[in-house]
Amino acid sequence: MPASTSDAEVIIIGAGPVGLFTALRLGQAGISVVVLERNGGLSQSPRACMFYPQVQFALDDAGIYNDLIEKGGGFRTTGLDIRLPPLPNGDGGKKPGQLVASFPKEDADNFHPRGPPRQPSDGAPAISMLNIPQSRMCQVLMDRAIGTGQVQVLFRKELISIESDGTVQGAAEVVIAVKDHASDMESRYTASFLIGADGGRSKTRSLLAIPFPGHTWPEKLVATDVWLPNEEGGPITTTLLMDPVHYTILSPLSPPLPGQVSKWRCTFALNPEDLKSKTDEDFLLESYIAQHYDRAWVGSRPVPYKIDEKATYTVHQRLAANFRKGRCLLAGDAAHVNNVIGGLGLSNCLLDSVALSDALVMILREGKPADPVLTMYSDERRQVFQFFVDPVSTWGKLRIQSGDLDDWFFRCLRDTSSPSFARYIDTLENFWPTHIRQMAEGL
Repeated sequence: MPASTSDAEVIIIGAGPVGLFTALRLGQAGISVVVLERNGGLSQSPRACMFYPQVQFALDDAGIYNDLIEKGGGFRTTGLDIRLPPLPNGDGGKKPGQLVASFPKEDADNFHPRGPPRQPSDGAPAISMLNIPQSRMCQVLMDRAIGTGQVQVLFRKELISIESDGTVQGAAEVVIAVKDHASDMESRYTASFLIGADGGRSKTRSLLAIPFPGHTWPEKLVATDVWLPNEEGGPITTTLLMDPVHYTILSPLSPPLPGQVSKWRCTFALNPEDLKSKTDEDFLLESYIAQHYDRAWVGSRPVPYKIDEKATYTVHQRLAANFRKGRCLLAGDAAHVNNVIGGLGLSNCLLDSVALSDALVMILREGKPADPVLTMYSDERRQVFQFFVDPVSTWGKLRIQSGDLDDWFFRCLRDTSSPSFARYIDTLENFWPTHIRQMAEGL
């Protein structure tokens, strides 16, 4: 029989960015939180690294934005370029391919990489991203969450079972069993609410028997954190390279200064046919990866590079059938997953954190009824995925692979006075974030 403990008002499964940001916001409201992570530390894998203005403002509201800049090494880049692949330059190297479209950029004379967030609709339209690797973001979030005095983060603690999910009428707590991999002992934890923020393969979601319908794309991705030289004509902001098979995303991990070497996230798609005869280990060989740097990078040849991290990823497009069961909630990749084109994924996940933490603060500290508020969280965030994140990321991927340059989205990016662009910005600013406090005012 597991030892029994009563640890916090909220238990969060998963010490990734969603779990830690949710914990921070709850801790700031004086709510006690225990975060349980099955691994021995924060993940260092090359994952998300680019965040939209809507998330930047949420981070700023939580008082964490400046720490991400000062302590995490984050910085802003403006715009997002969509190009055809580089072409031979006649001198043995490569020159940039055609610029197809770009998210509008801030004026170069007034742009500050370490400056505050800026709304796309603030004066002249511009969309500027916060660039910071997920691993560094998590470290800053964890330090600040623990600093509230309300949050514990415990590693090597794996969720084994959910003994009570709070669905029994009158139940006011969740009970789970957890295995400590350091001692090989099991313990029982209780809390008012449980949040599953444990990724696309969520154990929480599985134990709750919540379906995860959708599909898996046929290709895999290789993501690398790599030091590359910034030569004339090379990318200066996140850049998508169109290709029917090996579409590529280049995103800076350190400020891309001309003439200097800087760190980049280079992510490229694999040919689905190659997956039939090769293993992940084959795709992670430096000799194979170097071929893609040669294909995708602008400048002289051979391309000098130094790889820090590399990993393969399967690409999914899925949405949980519900984000709640009783007093158990899902957030982030545990609730939904989408392909990487456009960089919507983790930004969307962190907007879950805002909506869910606001919902729990209203319930635990302001007397709002749990059932309608949590149902509202689930319904509203599922609609955001169904009506915005899923179609935009799906058609973004298909658009990048199609090679068709005559597309409404490319035209609207080139004409920011168009109704199409206005609708896109309105969706980013007013539909994507869920203003659950306003929605729950009448409850």
